[in-house]
Amino acid sequence: MDPTNPINPTKLILQSKSGQSKVLPFNKGEVIQGRVIRPISPHHTLLLFGNEEVTARTSVPLQEGQIAFFKVEQVSPQYVLKLIEPRIGDLGGIAGLLTSNALRESPYKSLIKILAPFMQPREESSVSKVPNMLVKLWGLINRISFPPEQVHHGPFLKSFIDGSGMIWENKLKSFLLSEFQSMNSPEILIEQDLKGLALKILADGVTYKSVTTEAISRFIDSLEQFQLLNVSRLEGQRELFFTIPLQFHNQFGFGEFLIKLPRERKDEGAGRDGNKVLRVSLFLQMSRLGPVRADVSVLQKAIRVAFLVSEEEIQSLFNNYADLLKHQLERHGFYLQEVTCRLQEANVLTQTSLVEDLFDSEDHQINLVI
Repeated sequence: MDPTNPINPTKLILQSKSGQSKVLPFNKGEVIQGRVIRPISPHHTLLLFGNEEVTARTSVPLQEGQIAFFKVEQVSPQYVLKLIEPRIGDLGGIAGLLTSNALRESPYKSLIKILAPFMQPREESSVSKVPNMLVKLWGLINRISFPPEQVHHGPFLKSFIDGSGMIWENKLKSFLLSEFQSMNSPEILIEQDLKGLALKILADGVTYKSVTTEAISRFIDSLEQFQLLNVSRLEGQRELFFTIPLQFHNQFGFGEFLIKLPRERKDEGAGRDGNKVLRVSLFLQMSRLGPVRADVSVLQKAIRVAFLVSEEEIQSLFNNYADLLKHQLERHGFYLQEVTCRLQEANVLTQTSLVEDLFDSEDHQINLVI
């Protein structure tokens, strides 16, 4: 990428030393693995793909010896690759290229916005005229979306992640490594994953009114930003962030889910694993309760919960249900050490995004002390 244009900082433009075009064995859309031989200037890096050495113009701070996966986005008039998954090296520089503002908008929101007008029930619905692939895309969005009352059910997050597109490359890699012995056929694998289905739609050139290939491409690009965020944060800070579509009375809303796994320390033995704190945060825009944030800390079987709400009436409601929460947790073998519910100004809480916790050193953590 041209360093003067930071819109897509994860992209690389390949160049030959002579400046002449070089034919490389790359096909548009495929994922390839490369290794960083060495940086040769602030915005140029020497890369190795198989036996081919090429120079890449990029604003991504790649390091010597780093191995990464790249997606081929363009092959003519020049080769353009997009960094998908770094495998070795410091990911802090890549994470720094992602901004909280760019990640506050759910990638699923834009997709739902363009599809919903053609998918809503109506007389002799136009759904019958919509290409079948787009109907399947809409059906998958509905299957991974949940009413808020189901968010506390254990399988909800796994079901969302499986179909969200967040782990598409991993599923495809597992399928290929199984030498096509997987229980699923390629078609089933694609139709059960939002990113796989969206890529298939692009490959087939399926369009319908405002559902253009450009609109689908924007969804994929946005989704890949969240994938890159999670790759960098999981390996660096052991954190995962998801934005989840929810259904309120046949209308879509969006929740946020942040997981902070216990940090691993090299000087800790196996016997100290039980002394590590797991932190989970959930933020929802509820139709009746308004914005609600919940921060949970878990140490062994002890749990602390802190809620943030914007109205005194809602605060009283949460306080009245504290005993019920305590009894429910005890049924599952946990001990509720503390539960609090504090008020936050409505305009402040409404603008809250958990992604800010990933970019702000003064994050909202609960220190659990027993």
